[in-house]
Amino acid sequence: MKKISTLILLLTITFQVITAQTISPFNHFKDFNPQDSSKLFFRFENLNFVKNNEYNGEHLNGTTWVGYLATPKLVYYPSKNFRIEAGARLQKYSGRENFTESEPIFSAIYKASDKVNFILGSLNQDNNHNLSEPMFEPERYFTDTGENGFQLQYKSSKLEFDTWINWEQFILENDPFQEKFTFGLTGRWKLNSNAANNILSVPVEIMFAHRGGEIDSSDGSVQTIGNFASGLEFVRKIENSKIKSWSFKTMAYYFSDNSSQKEFTYDRGHGFYPQLSIHTKKSRLSLGYWNAYKFASSRGSELFTTKVISSENYAETRKELATLNYYYEHKVAKGIHIGGKLDVYYDLAKSVENFATSIYLRINGDFFLRNLKWN
Repeated sequence: MKKISTLILLLTITFQVITAQTISPFNHFKDFNPQDSSKLFFRFENLNFVKNNEYNGEHLNGTTWVGYLATPKLVYYPSKNFRIEAGARLQKYSGRENFTESEPIFSAIYKASDKVNFILGSLNQDNNHNLSEPMFEPERYFTDTGENGFQLQYKSSKLEFDTWINWEQFILENDPFQEKFTFGLTGRWKLNSNAANNILSVPVEIMFAHRGGEIDSSDGSVQTIGNFASGLEFVRKIENSKIKSWSFKTMAYYFSDNSSQKEFTYDRGHGFYPQLSIHTKKSRLSLGYWNAYKFASSRGSELFTTKVISSENYAETRKELATLNYYYEHKVAKGIHIGGKLDVYYDLAKSVENFATSIYLRINGDFFLRNLKWN
């Protein structure tokens, strides 16, 4: 605990010398501009990453990720509220001769109104859909393939949500493997005016992971795993201060495995996660306490699950963590940001500290090519 106390002290000092937006290394989606109608652009999106996971648990593996995720693409606006994106998603780890993953991307994006976006094809994965770590491991952004399917986004003064289907594996008749897809929904319902300095809201997170199909020749079992979370969040805005806001968020989590053959030793579980956060113009700091009982997640961080390893006759029923997450980001130039992240997870039951450090460079650039009339 001495190391954690030192880290908190250093971060407190940092807050006194920096000045400060909601920030994340995983932001690439471009908002619509009515003036872009009938214009063709070359857009370059890039994320360079160095992430070192120093995990000390007996059944946790530390990993170092070094590389980049580049997405060059052409973007065309047939009208002010519709655009087409086509290009490639290139995933490269340093020290590997070839691209780890390379895949084409294609998106059709319709801005139906000021509140609604429809997306077909490659999805908007900004900030991992605002999913929390128990629901979604953040580094999946640069370790997994890109998401493809259907997405609906809605945002008003009272309600905002993001719902999507990521179709991970498509099957044809008699394929020897099963189809796989994930359904997700994240949202927030604000209980009072957005203009107020004190904002109370109800956040929601839902994920279903499915594996199955009716036309394949696989003899695999059907998988259906659900994760749900909801609670309350209070945000206090602060004027004329280096600290722009602070917030307190408490979430209850529920896990359910309804597969035909259970994927996990436990088929039901739950968790509880209160967090206190401070936001400045360039940074955010969050302190939390995670308490879970027989909790698992299809896409979440392994640090938050109660791990079961049958081959070693090892099983946990409860997990208790004290968490610290700090991210700082600096704008180098328009569309170019560099940031650093520190994550600390202290296992209270085992008195074991796990931490991760990261450096990110995010680049988003648009280059106008020509006016092009849509016939």
